[in-house]
Amino acid sequence: MAFATTQFEINRNLVIKSINSKTSFTLIYVKIKSSKWHEEENNNNRLNSLEVTFRALNSNVEYYRVFEGEFVLIIVNPLETQEVIDHLKLNLNLQVQSLRVEDRNLPAVHYLRQVSNQIETNNAIHNHILKYGLNINEFSTVFQPILHKNKQLSFEALARWTSKDLGVVTPTDFIPLLDKEGLLIILTKKIINEAVDLLNRYKEIVYITINLTASLVKDITWLLDFLENLNLQDNRRIAFELTEDSLVGIEVRDNLKRIRNRGHLLFIDDFGTGYSNFQYLATFEFDGVKLDRIFMGEQTNKKIIILLSKFIKALDLKFIIEGVERYEQFSFLLETKYDAIQGYYISHPLSKNDLIKFITDMKFDCLNKI
Repeated sequence: MAFATTQFEINRNLVIKSINSKTSFTLIYVKIKSSKWHEEENNNNRLNSLEVTFRALNSNVEYYRVFEGEFVLIIVNPLETQEVIDHLKLNLNLQVQSLRVEDRNLPAVHYLRQVSNQIETNNAIHNHILKYGLNINEFSTVFQPILHKNKQLSFEALARWTSKDLGVVTPTDFIPLLDKEGLLIILTKKIINEAVDLLNRYKEIVYITINLTASLVKDITWLLDFLENLNLQDNRRIAFELTEDSLVGIEVRDNLKRIRNRGHLLFIDDFGTGYSNFQYLATFEFDGVKLDRIFMGEQTNKKIIILLSKFIKALDLKFIIEGVERYEQFSFLLETKYDAIQGYYISHPLSKNDLIKFITDMKFDCLNKI
């Protein structure tokens, strides 16, 4: 039986009502890719498959069919979000886009429009890359400070893209697409080169971390060869961050061991957002974890962070806390066993020129707020 148009309208109203009743939540917009909806059998098969997928999700996840091939999911608990997204992305027929909202202060329609438009943006980026290829000169690297307890500095290297045709493209949009097209290796090499240049110029930088995706570590011959030819005296000064979804498979464990055997530091990024993090700490050899920024949100649980810090330090791992944006957050962290903090309270990501000034200010102890 065809899904009645009136039911779409009812569902859209339910979505708006649900969002307007919440303060913090995650929206996930799901759209079926290029399906031939005039083929009724194909239509029903896809919808039945989606229903099975949605029913398999946690019962706390709300889902609504809002158009013929489009669905909206609402999740209150941020810890469940990544698991749901990963589950949905197993279905290659789906386009999946998410948006985390903290302290909602705008009408529901604003957030719905924002997350649905991201799917169209992704399509535009994909078509642009297919047509024009990748102009690596349009990409730049910024560096966000990581402040150690002893006031030593490290940085996380982050890619930025300002396209001549598309304008500013956010990393959440271009990183997955470049990864899928096999182009992320080119960008990662550029980032590593810029990081090494800074490390050679500024001996006071402890290390610079660089993000690696699952595809980048499944076959690391390219990375090992590239690192071997770098002009870097101490390999520990180049560190790598990997999210939980990068750590699947025995071959990945062996690959990471090869990276670490060269002396590079390894961190688990976005720690605490998945259910297998503790398993990974036991399975892989890491140097530390970076606690996900969600723990520093408005619903910050001080006791959880303190307990996590004690647990991580008991494993002799470095504990870095991300998402520190205000003095109140920083002040209660003084009770935890952290090694370093990162976030807008310390600094937003810096260009190379701004980074130089930041280091100079640190030398003269100008950052008295820290």
